[in-house]
Amino acid sequence: MEKKSRILIVDDVAENRKLLATTIKKYKQFAISLASDGSAVLKAIEKDLPDLILLDIMMPEMDGFEVSKALKSNEHTKNIPIIFLTAMTDVESKIKAFESGGVDYVSKPFNENELLARINTHVELKQLQDDLQMKVDEQTEKIANITMALVNALETANLVNDDDTGNHIKRVGSYSAFLAEQYGCPEDFVSRIKLYAPLHDIGKVGLPDALLKKNGRYSKDEFIAMQEHVRIGARILGSEDIDPMARNVAMYHHEKWDGTGYTQQLAGEAIPVEARIVSIADVYDALISKRVYKDAFPDETAERIIREESGHHFEPKLVDLFLDNIMSIREIRNDTTMG
Repeated sequence: MEKKSRILIVDDVAENRKLLATTIKKYKQFAISLASDGSAVLKAIEKDLPDLILLDIMMPEMDGFEVSKALKSNEHTKNIPIIFLTAMTDVESKIKAFESGGVDYVSKPFNENELLARINTHVELKQLQDDLQMKVDEQTEKIANITMALVNALETANLVNDDDTGNHIKRVGSYSAFLAEQYGCPEDFVSRIKLYAPLHDIGKVGLPDALLKKNGRYSKDEFIAMQEHVRIGARILGSEDIDPMARNVAMYHHEKWDGTGYTQQLAGEAIPVEARIVSIADVYDALISKRVYKDAFPDETAERIIREESGHHFEPKLVDLFLDNIMSIREIRNDTTMG
């Protein structure tokens, strides 16, 4: 049996609630709930989230604008579509309705067919959004499993001899998420890059163990062979069911802002922003970390190198954000290392 979409009708006038309920109940795909004021709305949604809210504006205590703002500020209810249904027809009220979070505005007296069409449209859009979010959640779980597999693979393979492989991977993810947030990237981007940044060196699992464990500088041929890890990583993460951001991180994190990186010699904004962010996070953590071939650089030295590479290795804006927030970066490093 197909689940009915639940419509919450909010109006302080009993006759209006009854009229709306009677009108909508004629259509069997909807189930109806009623609320007489803003407080009743907030209580009702604690029990069961509606698929859509029909909301009056002129109500005692909390008006419709205030109710909408309260719902949109709550993580649990912010995605519920709200259609304002009101006798107020002035332009200012309509603008205020949309600014407070409404998706539509219907004036009273309403036309039944028009109202039904608008309800159906927004219920269907909400269902599509929910389906998309479910797919995103499934994808997130899948990539999280890949991330953990990488951590285990790198540690098992002993790609470095210092027990810090797992912490390096986690730190690069945390630095990248922090930088993305400072850069002004959307919340979804920030959460994704935190998940995918640890995959930047996944391609190294396809390189010879002797090359990875070499204590000293690479020869020209060895360096060319080492560069292959970005292509291997891109192939591993190139499946259609994996977020393209993951592949971009693996493929392009060794490109440089001035075009002298590898392997595509991309420059400037031609480099995906996720790769530009991961690049500075990866290099910084390598500088401050002890390796078999070097000691860890002091903070001041590492930060000076990052500053000197502005406009060369790294995007200047990212360098500025990184250094302006260096105390937070150090705190992330310490928390991750201890954690």
